[in-house]
Amino acid sequence: MRNRTIIRIEDDQLTVLPQGLDRLWCCRKQVNVSLAKVTDVRTTHNPARIPIGRRGPGLDFMGKLCGTFHLNGEKHFWNYSGSGVALSIKLTPDQNFQRLVLSTDSPEDIKHNILTAMSSL
Repeated sequence: MRNRTIIRIEDDQLTVLPQGLDRLWCCRKQVNVSLAKVTDVRTTHNPARIPIGRRGPGLDFMGKLCGTFHLNGEKHFWNYSGSGVALSIKLTPDQNFQRLVLSTDSPEDIKHNILTAMSSL
């Protein structure tokens, strides 16, 4: 799961940057979200076991989930590969995506950084 996604927090913005070929498979270079629109941040064990919905556009192949998935009227952005812990970020309904599910190098540390940044808003 290493180096799948870089997450930056600058001022009141959260930026998700897929890396390498994931940029192609995700069909986007980045996702930008205001920290004020983040409602929950969690780490999720084996998120590939939860319902993902209909893919489009993106990739769903052998445990690799990249791109946009539509579930119950919501749009979710995934950049997850394999098994293990992922970072799950829930957003307000007025955003382009309502959930981000991401493979990162250290999901617990990034979760802590996001929650700390949110508390200082």
